[in-house]
Amino acid sequence: MISCLLIHVSRNPQGLPVCKDSVIAGATIQIGRGAACKIHLLDHRVSLLHASVRRSEDGVLYIDGERNATLKINGFIAQSAPLLPGTHVEIGPYALVVEPAASGHDLILSVELIHPLNDHDAALACRTAPVTIAALGLSKRKLGFSLAACILFLYLLLPMLPSASMVFDKWQAGLPVTLNGSWSPGPLAGGHALFEAKCSTCHQRSFQAVSDEVCTGCHKQVGKHLTKEELQVKTFKTMRCTDCHIDHKGSERLVLHDSSKCVTCHGDIKRKIASTELANVNDFAAGHPPFHITLRNGQDVIRVRQDEKDKLVEKSGLKYSHKVHLAKEGVSSPQGDTVMRCQDCHKIKESGRHFEPMTMQKTCQQSDCHALDYTDPVGGLAPHGSEPAVMNHLRVFYSKWLNESPENRAACDSAADIQGITACASDLARKNAAATLFSKNDGCGECHEIQPVSNREVPWKVAPVRINQDWQPGAEFVHAKHDTMGCTDCHDKMNSRSSADISMPAIAKCRECHVGNHPAKGKVASGCDSCHRFHQGVK
Repeated sequence: MISCLLIHVSRNPQGLPVCKDSVIAGATIQIGRGAACKIHLLDHRVSLLHASVRRSEDGVLYIDGERNATLKINGFIAQSAPLLPGTHVEIGPYALVVEPAASGHDLILSVELIHPLNDHDAALACRTAPVTIAALGLSKRKLGFSLAACILFLYLLLPMLPSASMVFDKWQAGLPVTLNGSWSPGPLAGGHALFEAKCSTCHQRSFQAVSDEVCTGCHKQVGKHLTKEELQVKTFKTMRCTDCHIDHKGSERLVLHDSSKCVTCHGDIKRKIASTELANVNDFAAGHPPFHITLRNGQDVIRVRQDEKDKLVEKSGLKYSHKVHLAKEGVSSPQGDTVMRCQDCHKIKESGRHFEPMTMQKTCQQSDCHALDYTDPVGGLAPHGSEPAVMNHLRVFYSKWLNESPENRAACDSAADIQGITACASDLARKNAAATLFSKNDGCGECHEIQPVSNREVPWKVAPVRINQDWQPGAEFVHAKHDTMGCTDCHDKMNSRSSADISMPAIAKCRECHVGNHPAKGKVASGCDSCHRFHQGVK
């Protein structure tokens, strides 16, 4: 902050100085003709912003000319100079002199008009530059009425014409400048930009707000916030779309990113809705309950709090060890010991949010791993499919093998005719499937839970596979935005031996990088809409 004592010097008729003091202060002190300048020099020969007084890093005060404005310092033209006692600065017709410093002020300046306009110059200025309407020979009243009429015509009547005729509205939409463009308070959001020239698309009635029906006429798939209709109506009966979605604020500002709107209800949700099972939420960093995980429980879907560890068990029907597959020394494969990464199996979708579904062919067998082979009395590869499909494949395979050569029929006691060959092929299929494909820990049993059933043709049943594709369907999460993190930084799978383990990060892990509504150094400010959406869409 610069404290300056300004001494205005004028001359009485005898030529003696008359001084008037004032104190000004500021981080910088502007000098010029503009009204915002702290040292106001009222003369047309001075620029609006002519110079500024600033403090350098070493504490010395300098005067700097602005842009093309020139300064005359101690008789020489200069653009900048230190303000030392005795420095004489000329700005237009004014002289500024730096007086000796005194306690209480960083700078003492005396200002005096040393080159006033003479009578001839003043008279010439008055003759060549009229400063009143009367001097121009115009009537103030007529001019005022004329300007008012022009304003009403250009900015009221013309913009209203498109709403009176659809044909006229369509015609004016193709003009370089639309007639009602003067009413626009700003650019539309990106998705609405194509309506920029045709305001009547949304503003269907003049001088009335855009109705909800206009919004939902296009946005048909926008879901309600609450699933119960009576609760939705009761809670939001006084709200309109435009309470939260205000257009004409720029291409990215249609959605209201304001957590206070959410906290208004959810900060004390139990008082507003006594029957709710939701917890109060005020801020992600300080007032947010533990996450919930969505799980399958048979045919049902349940939600479990993440701090209820005994309930966090996935019943997928699979047997899988992440510890084996992610071993640092690698896992055995046809190509030798292969070090696997999470991305080898979990491939993110183009949207960046979720992952592609994993399949046996694309995920588990892409490098010839987990081949479903059978070897006795002759080998082959079985398809990955239903139990009947596998058994049919084996029966067809052994039928062809038995028919290829009489020597092969020695594997059966009775294979003299077609019925005998068919029966033998079925026996070989069951025998081989029991020893290889449908054993408890080999073949299919290496990954699947298998139970015997009383069916001679297909005597095994593989447990249904139900892999959870979305643990938190009510939340929004973009994996692509977190690609600077390693998968195991958030998902603790390196030591997981069972597919029943759920390794979704808890809220404490997210809080290592994210804070709530209030920014913090080194962390990401995350409001409610960072993870949640008000409109969940049609279910």
